[in-house]
Amino acid sequence: MVEKNFKTPHQFEVISRQPSNNKQHIKTSKTNKIKISLLESKKWAINELTAAGIDRDEATDNIDFLLTGALNINYGYLRANMSRMMPDDLVEKWPKWIAQLTQQQPPQYILGQAPFYGREYLVDERVLIPRPETEQLVEWILKDASSKTGNTVSVLDIGTGSGAIIETLMLENPRVRGFAVDISADALSVAEANAQRLGVKQLRFIQSDVYSGLSNLKFDLIVSNPPYISEHDQHEMDSSVIKYEPHQALFAEEDGLAIYRRIASGLSNHLTEHGRAYFEIGYKQGKQVKKIMETYLPKADITLKQDFAGLDRMIRVINK
Repeated sequence: MVEKNFKTPHQFEVISRQPSNNKQHIKTSKTNKIKISLLESKKWAINELTAAGIDRDEATDNIDFLLTGALNINYGYLRANMSRMMPDDLVEKWPKWIAQLTQQQPPQYILGQAPFYGREYLVDERVLIPRPETEQLVEWILKDASSKTGNTVSVLDIGTGSGAIIETLMLENPRVRGFAVDISADALSVAEANAQRLGVKQLRFIQSDVYSGLSNLKFDLIVSNPPYISEHDQHEMDSSVIKYEPHQALFAEEDGLAIYRRIASGLSNHLTEHGRAYFEIGYKQGKQVKKIMETYLPKADITLKQDFAGLDRMIRVINK
């Protein structure tokens, strides 16, 4: 897994450290550029966010995320260097970024990237923000694949979004040959940009509504983190998710189960013999999704798996 840069950022190497002075938080240079320490910029931002009604802990987490991402440092390095001056380019962006946070815009969209499995993926409002739960799905797939032979493995990612799942699988396991499909051309553009940025090769991008653009292609492995939230469960969701993340990638009809039925109905036609399919599911959907898979693949070996919180979160289907 890729780690954050532990070296001193070049921005800090050229900016002299300013002495702490409670009476002089902001210092103006001869060119009238604002000079402010990371600590003071963080204090100001927290005051702005809490004044806007945002919980202090949430505000602190979001600010730290923006600072570490913008400076390409880890959280420990940030804490140890709060007295250093904020780089000029970040000073210019900072008020706008904090204003966006007061409007509940996710910090990942503000920064333009989100962490996933040790890498940074480009994200914006065209795609969902990758979640830690999905990392557990990827970990399960990689663990299963580690015991296989050295042959190449064809993998289809349905509803690829940012491409985080398929691209992580390909980067972690060089045997994977990927196919990324999404109904959204905008989402595919983001996924392709991530592939180019991360050096992912032999990945095909296809605009497709589930299997519609795949003809009769078969795959050794199919994976999907599809839209599975019921419209009736919006009250359980953070308002920033509803306001900013693409609804097409969040919500599904039939209490969130419609997409699983569509995928399950074509699994026998698109999975190779003994092929596997992995899905992320809603925490209340385990038994229902398992029953859907059993209906379309009655001979399959189907396994539910829980997340770190002990909630049903993933399902694996082995074709037989």
